[in-house]
Amino acid sequence: MKKFIGNSLAAIALTLAVSNSVLAGPIILGGDDLTDHGSFNGTNNLEGWLYIEKAISNLLGSQTRGGSITTNIAALGSASSTATSANAGAAIGSAASELGKTVSYFEGAAAINQFFVDLAAGVVNPSVIWLAGTGAANDLDTAEGLALTANALAINSFVSSGGGLMSHGSGDVAYGWLTALLPGLTAVDGCNSNGATLTAAGNAAFPGLSNSDVDANAGPCHNYFAGDFGGLVTLAFDGSSTPRSYIIGGGADTVIQCGQQDQPPCPTQVPEPSALPLFALAFLGMLGVMRRKQGKVN
Repeated sequence: MKKFIGNSLAAIALTLAVSNSVLAGPIILGGDDLTDHGSFNGTNNLEGWLYIEKAISNLLGSQTRGGSITTNIAALGSASSTATSANAGAAIGSAASELGKTVSYFEGAAAINQFFVDLAAGVVNPSVIWLAGTGAANDLDTAEGLALTANALAINSFVSSGGGLMSHGSGDVAYGWLTALLPGLTAVDGCNSNGATLTAAGNAAFPGLSNSDVDANAGPCHNYFAGDFGGLVTLAFDGSSTPRSYIIGGGADTVIQCGQQDQPPCPTQVPEPSALPLFALAFLGMLGVMRRKQGKVN
């Protein structure tokens, strides 16, 4: 009987861990325009486009969005393009093509607003939302940035449901939606990609990315993040003498808003991708203590 109870408790802990893993998705938000600083040479993606390919691969591999997926990637703020360099829509299209994945494009403020209406209704259901950012051809304009900000809560809900999220760019056009969710965060002009490095959290959350994927070998950066990151952590520092957070986000189970009423607690660290959520580990640890005590009593 005791063995049955112990095994049942362990199963409950593991079930809770699995359930928790579908509550939020992986996030990569960069102060970059690597859409503009990359290309496809006919065989491979290079520089910034290779970063996008690797990042999207990680996001698709760790997202847990439920329901029937209608497209792998929803690209907001770009149109499809056959360009082979310096074009945001072409960058995500080339990354997806190399990965054998599908992209649906939503160009213009009206299309972005309709996307979120359809997302809420279940008409569209992507695994990853990709935001085109700024600094390249075929990327976000002011009206599209305002549309994203108006739908900030919907972006947050998508991530909270297990969807992956990736963004580029600088300023309010690219990140007005983020500061709407996190008023204590600021997106600040200025960045130095020379000597940029992934943090331990970046390496843990997105294995396969390397420093050469985020530093000057990939291209320049133009924006860093400061202030209250909420549930996000620094994934890469720039190469400034005082390092600044130029890529933020997290792996699976990352939330944007946290710590306030009706929000999950803010994380103290990013766990390894394969690790159980901390509460489940604590539960299993408690189970071990209970079993030891039972052994002493018996």
